[in-house]
Amino acid sequence: MLRINEGDYSYASGLIRAKEPKLLGNSHFARMLDSPAAEDAIKVLTEADYGFGGGNASGIFAFERLLADEMKKCFELLLELAPKAEVIKAFQRRYDYFNVKVLLKAEFAGIEIPPILADTGTIAGDDMKRMIRERDYSEFTELMTGAVNEVYDVFARTKDPQAVDLILDKAFYRQLTADLKAIDSPFLWNIAEMLTDMTNIKMFVRARSLNKSWDFIKKLLLEDGTISEEVYFKNSDKSVEDFAEDIRKSKYGEAVKKGLELVRSGKNSSGLEKMLDDLFIGSIRSAKLVTIGVEPLIAYLFAKEAEIRNVRMIMTGKINGLPADMIRERLREVYV
Repeated sequence: MLRINEGDYSYASGLIRAKEPKLLGNSHFARMLDSPAAEDAIKVLTEADYGFGGGNASGIFAFERLLADEMKKCFELLLELAPKAEVIKAFQRRYDYFNVKVLLKAEFAGIEIPPILADTGTIAGDDMKRMIRERDYSEFTELMTGAVNEVYDVFARTKDPQAVDLILDKAFYRQLTADLKAIDSPFLWNIAEMLTDMTNIKMFVRARSLNKSWDFIKKLLLEDGTISEEVYFKNSDKSVEDFAEDIRKSKYGEAVKKGLELVRSGKNSSGLEKMLDDLFIGSIRSAKLVTIGVEPLIAYLFAKEAEIRNVRMIMTGKINGLPADMIRERLREVYV
C-alpha cells in the first residue's frame, strides 16, 4: 500500500490553498449567464486566465479547446506538486479509457478518428493512437490491457459496438477503485465508493425508466459500491420511487429523493445527476478542514472539474439559445 506522509504535502497544500480563491465562483457564472451572447460569455474565461493563453478564444466554439487546455493545466500543476505522482495518475486514467473508447469505436465503424481525443491522460492522445493501431499495450495497466482484449473478442463474436462502452466503463471503475484502495487514504477510499455508487444509481434509475430487465441492469452494475446488488435486484421490477425509499437511510437518500422530485416536476430533466453531483462536491469540501495532506490537491482537481462542467453547460446553452434561467437551474454547486 502506498503510504501518504502528510508532511511531504506541506508546500503543495499551501500553494493549492493560494489558488483556490481563483477558482470560478457563482459570481463568474452569473456574469456568463447575463452576457448577451456566447462571445461575451467566453470573455469571462479569458479574463480568468483559462487555458495556456496565446490562442484565439474569440470564436464561440473555441471554448472546448479552452476547457481542455485548462484541465490539462490543472493536471500538470498537480503532477508537479504531488510527492507521489500515482495519486494524480489514478484520476488521469479516466481520460486514457475515454481515448481507448474513441479509438476502438472509430476502428470498428471504419471511420476517421474524431478530433476529440483528450491530452489529459497518462498517455498522450497521439501515442494512444499508435498503441491501439500497433496493438502495443506495454504502457497500459493490466486491467486496461485485459479490457481492450475483451472488447476485441466480444466485438469479433457479436459485432455489437455497445461492448466498447460496457466493458471499458466497468474496467475504468475497477481500475479507479484498485488504484485508490492501494493508497493509504480514507479520503480517497470514500471518493472511489461514492463515484461507484453514484454511477450505479444513475444507471439504475435510467434503466428502470426505460423498463430494462434485471439481466440488462446486472451487466452494467459496477462492483465495490456501498449499495448492495441485492438492493438493485429487489427493485428491478419496481418503481424508482420504491428504490429511493429503499435507500433513504443511505448517504444518497435525500439527494435521490430531491433529484427525482425535480425530474417529475418538469423543472430539471437532469435533476438526479445534479443532486448527486452536489452531494459529491459537498463531501469533497471536507478537505477544507485539512491543513496539510493529499486532500487539498484532490479536492482542487474535482473543484476544477465541477467548474468546467458548469462552464460547458453555460456555453452550450448560450450557443443553443436556451434561456438563462433554464441553464442556471442545471448548474452544479461549486467548491469555493
